[in-house]
Formats: sequence, C-alpha cells, structure tokens
Amino acid sequence: MASKKGLEGQINSHFMRRWKDHIGKQYGVIRSVVDLAVLLYIVVPAMLVIGRSYYVLWVKELPVWLMELPYPVIPILLYSLIYFGGGLMTYQESADALFLRQNERWRKGIVWRGIAASLVAQALVWGLIVLFLLPLLLRVYAMNGAEIWLLYAVVTGVKAVAMLSENMIAIHTARWRIVLYQSLAQLGLGGLFVTWALTLRQSWSVSLLIALILLLTVIWLSRVRMHTAGRFEAEIRLEEYQKTRLTGMVLSGAVSSPRKAKARPWIFRRSNQLFKSRNAENRIAEANLKAFYRGRDFSIYIQFIGVGLVAVAIPPFPVNAVVFCLLTALLYYWLNGFRKLFLERDLLAILPMSPVLKRNSARACNRLLLQPAILIIAAGFGVSIFDAIWGIALGIAAAFALYMPYIAKMLLR
Repeated sequence: MASKKGLEGQINSHFMRRWKDHIGKQYGVIRSVVDLAVLLYIVVPAMLVIGRSYYVLWVKELPVWLMELPYPVIPILLYSLIYFGGGLMTYQESADALFLRQNERWRKGIVWRGIAASLVAQALVWGLIVLFLLPLLLRVYAMNGAEIWLLYAVVTGVKAVAMLSENMIAIHTARWRIVLYQSLAQLGLGGLFVTWALTLRQSWSVSLLIALILLLTVIWLSRVRMHTAGRFEAEIRLEEYQKTRLTGMVLSGAVSSPRKAKARPWIFRRSNQLFKSRNAENRIAEANLKAFYRGRDFSIYIQFIGVGLVAVAIPPFPVNAVVFCLLTALLYYWLNGFRKLFLERDLLAILPMSPVLKRNSARACNRLLLQPAILIIAAGFGVSIFDAIWGIALGIAAAFALYMPYIAKMLLR
C-alpha cells in the first residue's frame, strides 16, 4: 500500500511539473505579444468597455433588437464556440516513449490526469461563457436557475464528448477518414444539442436523461482513451498540435504557411475568358480577377461576406443601413488596394502601362470584384428590412439602383 501511494505521489509530482511547464510556456507566448504598450492602450480599454457593456446589460433597459433576438441563436452560438476552444491534452512527450511503454501504470496515470485537467479547464471556461450570457438568459428569455444550470451542464458535457471523440478519431484514423468521422461526430452532437436546447422547457425528464447519457459517455470515452495503447506516435503528434496552438494563432498574421503546388487551379481551370473584348484593359483586369480568386485573399473575401450578412441582419433598420454603407466603402478600399498591389508586382512592373490604361482596367476589375459581395450582403439586408424571403430580390435591386452608380463614379476618379 505504501509503495502504491508513493507511486501515485511520483506520478502527481511529475504531472504537476509538466502542467506548470505548459502554463509557463503559454504565458510566455502571451507576454511576447502583450507588452506594456499593448496592455495600456488595447487590453485595459477593451476590458473596461466589456465590463461596462456587461454592467449595462444588467441594469439598463435592453435595446429592442436584443429583446427580439430569437432563442435559437443562443444554442447555435454555444455550439459554434465548442470547436473554437482547446482540445484534449495528456501531457506526454516524445522522450517518454520507451519509459511509458515499459511502465503501463505511469502511462495510464499521466493520461488520466491529463484528461481530468482538460475537463476541469473546459468546465471553468464554459462557466465564464454562460456567466457572460446570463443577462440574456434571465432578462430576455426568462430562464430560471435550474434551466440555466442544466444548459451549462449539457453544453459542458457536449464539449467534453466532442473533445474526447475528436482525440480518439485522430489517434485511430488518418488522412481523409479523420475529416469524415470528425464531421459526422460534429453533425451528430450539434443536432442533438440544438434540438435539446430548443425543447429545454418542454420535458425535464428528457433533459435529465440527456445529461446522464452525456456523463456516462464522457466516463466511457475517458476509460477507453486511458487504455489506448500502441498509438504513441499519433498521441505525440496531437500533443504537439495542442501545445503549439496558441503560438500558431499568434504567428498566423506574421508568418505565412507554405502553399502547396497545384498543377491546376480550382477556379478558372481552363483559363476562361471573362471579357468578350480582348483589348489591353480587359486583359489586365482579367489577370487581376483570376489572381484574386485563386489566391489566399479569396478566403478573406468569403469571411467578409459572412460577417457582413450578420452585421446587416441583426441590428434594426437605421443602424443596418449605415453598416451596409460602411461595409461597401470598406470593401471597395480593400479590393482597390489589392488591385494596386497586383499592378506593382515585378512581372507587371516591366509592362508599359499608362495611367489611362490602369484606370480603364480598374473600372472592370473592381466592378466584378465588388458585385458578388455587395449583392449577397444586400440580399441579407433586404430580408432584415422586410422580414420576408422576397426581401432578397428587393435588396439586390436596391443595391444595383443605389450603389453601383456611386461606385462607378469612384472608379472614374
């Protein structure tokens, strides 16, 4: 018994040393980007603004658009946040390969403590998220304490199941099967959680049963993960990903990942001619368009459209109209900046292009770059104003009638 307690103490000491080392490394990553200037001019003002906004949600009268916010937005928002948080960590390292294979109790002890630490960390994080949403849950949706506690328990259980299942799938499968199985697990958990959240007040017995099933599933997955053997290389690969996740987020804007060489592009695979006339202006605009849609900026373009749809759909009428105008101006200046940067590339710099030629090419290029995003956002704007699906047609028509002449004038300057 004494030797068993001594072994458990050694495992605890070893795990705590690994855990403190991991926390210290994450703190060092944050310190590398948050210096005194960033703390004083960005972090502290942001915390004050968030704190003031949270206080207003409790004591002031809520805006009309927030009072009319439909309840399904809350479960969808919570489930979308599940896959932005951290994953499972077992605090194993590549140097432990020989030792842990020869000492099964050490391996199980380290893995079990890593699972417990990850679950506790996620429980605390989701507690803060639910606490932040508490004014909405109480004042907008009139939920009582038992319903809020049950919502917290179920969303924490879903996060635990998602975290454990993703780790198990990544360990036991490879390549395209990981994406397939994880997507199926996400769809199943998402459908279960959203369906349950929409029927939270209808049946307490069903809600308690789902919470119990989630608890048993977490226990079962934890035991299966603890007894998983022979997958040490895959486990270490996942560990390194989780350990360097914050570092990757910090460096994502400073260091670009290497691009895969593609034999043929995904868009305009046959080098399609976009303009019937093959004059010099159209050829330059065509090259600019293809470079944009085939490059990395296209993903930012899609994200801009998604954010723009949300920005014009949630606020009331006068506000979303102003937001729509600002989004249009912001999109124009960004795309026009990309066009200018494209013309300054080394290969194009040797071409004899006059200012008139650049202006004429910009007219066609910017129009085709702007139109898809503006029309899609305008469709969401129309639905928000008229509260009907036929608002899409009116929004698109309004965008053509009101905004395209002004954009054309801007391009002709």
